[in-house]
Amino acid sequence: MKVGVVGPISKDRVVWPNGETICKFGAVAYTVRVLAKLMEGTNDSIMCLSHVSPEDILKVEKFLNHPNINIMGINDSNKTGTRIDLRYVDEHERTSCQTRIMTPVSAEELSALSECDYIILMPLNEADISLNQLQQFSRKTNATIFLDVHGLVTGVDDTGKRYRKKWICSEKWLETIDILKMNDKEASWASGRLLMEFADYLQYALSVVMRGLVACWITFGDQSSLVAWRRQDRIFWANVPVTDVGRTVDTIGCGDSASAGFIYGYARVHSPLIAVVMGNMLGSVKASIYEANDFPTKPEVRSMICQHYRDYFHSLLDEVLSQQHLIVNEVKEEILYEGLMHSTNGDRYSNGADNACHSNSQGPATPGS
Repeated sequence: MKVGVVGPISKDRVVWPNGETICKFGAVAYTVRVLAKLMEGTNDSIMCLSHVSPEDILKVEKFLNHPNINIMGINDSNKTGTRIDLRYVDEHERTSCQTRIMTPVSAEELSALSECDYIILMPLNEADISLNQLQQFSRKTNATIFLDVHGLVTGVDDTGKRYRKKWICSEKWLETIDILKMNDKEASWASGRLLMEFADYLQYALSVVMRGLVACWITFGDQSSLVAWRRQDRIFWANVPVTDVGRTVDTIGCGDSASAGFIYGYARVHSPLIAVVMGNMLGSVKASIYEANDFPTKPEVRSMICQHYRDYFHSLLDEVLSQQHLIVNEVKEEILYEGLMHSTNGDRYSNGADNACHSNSQGPATPGS
């Protein structure tokens, strides 16, 4: 298996609530390190396409020195990398200021990934990866293309402040990718309308899949994930719980780590549901550690999944044997346009305690406001 990871290796200056300041590499660096840990002892490989500033080249090469990692694009002294200042208010809330934007990835660099089986796109800004170049690339490759929409709904003003914005050319992006990922706040900006109730998120995820995507994954922080997916001509959706593996110490890189877990899981079993379990697990693990190098090995991750998701997997097995739809729900196309969502057995779906959570009680800001 060969995985291409495209996006900035950001140089983060982090100020903790107590005033302590540290500098470390983030963004796709987490995705690459997590994948490398899972691939240890195999012939699988990661091609990391990113740009960093000249003064950081040697440090990045040392940080990502691993037999399963091939770093591309960082040895050009004419390129610049991404720099972000992060200031934590508490263990969950932080402000960010982007002081440097990565030199965009070129069409030639993207072409070097055409033989990959999977491509993970993780832009931090819409300038990082060109839609036009991606459209050309998608015609040259058979890879499954995974997009984290975060950077496409994030703008940077003249002072470096990062802010939410509408997803420009979303229709064309959706025609070019296979799997879409976002969090609940980003979903409103991606969809172009305010999403507040669970049914809103579900409707959007289903609409994306009905356009032809393999899957749409929406995360709700430390509470749950919603995933909708297509299997042949049938469409399904499910909630996947998030497990707590320890005290939260650092939420930077949780989404990046979760993306790595998803692609690794999907590559192994081709099930978006199981891939989300893997993604949720790795995202939770990152919240409990500071450094990407501290990630557990594949056997350790397997043991953690067995421990934390045993009951969930038992419920899935019971569902298969009983032919009841308690976790995995199938929808018909006409359901998308009804005011209420129903499970396969005809019951109205309600967002109860056993299902995915609502978004923040205040909801995300209205797109365009």
